[in-house]
Amino acid sequence: MQFIEGINRHQSYFSTLESQVSADNAVRLIDAFIDKLDLEKLGFSNTTPKSEGRPPYAASVLLKLYLYGYLNKIRSSRKLEKECSRNIEVQWLLQNLQPNYHTISNFRKLHAVPLQNMFRLYILFLNDAGLLGKSTIAVDGSKFKAVNSKKNNYNQKKIDKHRQFITDKATKYLAELDELDKEEIASDEVMVKKEKIKQGLEKLKERTIKYDTLQQQLNNTTDRQISTTDADSRSILITKSIVEVAYNVQNAVDDKHNLIVHTQATNSNDGKALHKAATQSKQNLQLQKEDSLLLLADKGYHTGAELLHCQQENMITHVAYKEQPSVKHIANEFLAESFTYDKSTDSYSCPAGAVLTSLGTWHNKKGEANETSYRFKTYRTEACKTCALKNQCTKLNKRIIQRSEYQDAVDVNDNNIKENPQYYKRRQAICEHPFGSIKRHWGYTHTLLKGLQKVNGEMNLIMFCYNFMRTKNILGFEKMLKAIQNWAPNYDKIACALKNGVIKTLYSRNGLSVFLQLYRLIFLRAVSMKRCRLCMKL
Repeated sequence: MQFIEGINRHQSYFSTLESQVSADNAVRLIDAFIDKLDLEKLGFSNTTPKSEGRPPYAASVLLKLYLYGYLNKIRSSRKLEKECSRNIEVQWLLQNLQPNYHTISNFRKLHAVPLQNMFRLYILFLNDAGLLGKSTIAVDGSKFKAVNSKKNNYNQKKIDKHRQFITDKATKYLAELDELDKEEIASDEVMVKKEKIKQGLEKLKERTIKYDTLQQQLNNTTDRQISTTDADSRSILITKSIVEVAYNVQNAVDDKHNLIVHTQATNSNDGKALHKAATQSKQNLQLQKEDSLLLLADKGYHTGAELLHCQQENMITHVAYKEQPSVKHIANEFLAESFTYDKSTDSYSCPAGAVLTSLGTWHNKKGEANETSYRFKTYRTEACKTCALKNQCTKLNKRIIQRSEYQDAVDVNDNNIKENPQYYKRRQAICEHPFGSIKRHWGYTHTLLKGLQKVNGEMNLIMFCYNFMRTKNILGFEKMLKAIQNWAPNYDKIACALKNGVIKTLYSRNGLSVFLQLYRLIFLRAVSMKRCRLCMKL
């Protein structure tokens, strides 16, 4: 009886790359999609051959390599270089080209914005393929570890701690020197000790200079922390007790097939991310302002200003409301939400029947950086002094209720939750599927790049790959290939979306006069100097 035998290694045989890749291999989808794109319109460099000098690798070659890598859990540029020489699928995709790791790495670093444009363009493909519901989206954020470690992240408390350590250590060294100076005979042992102490003091001086520099950097920033390896990364709360130096990636996911319609890396928590994610999603979905959109999010996004802005753009918000914390001396039936507000009289009624009124004065609520977070009015009544239920309500002479300027928007949202609880229950199944697949299945829990723009480029590439793979799973190989071949990309649509998004942000933050100046400076100058490919089409 014999074993199955292979061919002789020294025997010549004839074969082609085409014959070694099956007809339904996923690399053929990557090849077809990239060849369909006009990479120059997306902002990629090296899209046309050079007439002189050393020729570069075409952008399409490196883009195909990265798509293959990220779809197959390979992100390292050195590992991708190795795949070019040993992986038959990569050899077929790149026509046996073998770029080095430095070229591969630079491509990803230099094309952050074009990668974002490609992600937006793919959403148009999904829309044209009928894979988007365009009626309900769920927004969620997930933290991806930055290149910067916690050791190289500093706040005022940490700097003060290190400075105090230096001071204590220097004091100890000086005390030891004084003791050694009291020795009548300077022995060799004493001299050695003195030399070591002096070396220690010199190191402390260097550390003092280091922390003085860090203190200046901290004083010159509006943030309350700095990172020395990746300046844009921030220490962010992961859970109640765990903090990591990371980026917070915001995703908006369409409910029809759990496809991502917006993604953006940020360096802050979820509180101010909802409106931007929702409006960008509407633009990517080619929806107009008057088009309705059901918006689902967890309680981390429950911010009055964000809810108001979303509702003003015809979004039906279902954001989980924050439960009021219980107070020891206040019974549950006397918590603030048990008081009834009358808009016509601008007053509250307490559970005991007393009316709380306001003087109409607006007060400012300060945020972490001492900036105005929101305005509020206070409501109170004199009836508390003689009320039999006072001990269940307040320990003060008067019960005080605060009402935010955004309370109407909060009430609208909270009523939406109460009237249609089944909508919010769908949120987790919609928005956590992409993050679960990306982090658990692919293992992408961190970023490889530094700087917010570059990280955004990589995250858009990751989310594109998720959408690409999910499209293949939904349609199958044949249908997806046919859809790509029959697709006519519309680059003007993503150009308009990008420009309109910037315009809206500039106008909302600066007002009309400043907006007009910025518009002339950014857009008109960009067009005249031929620096903005996307805006030139408008």
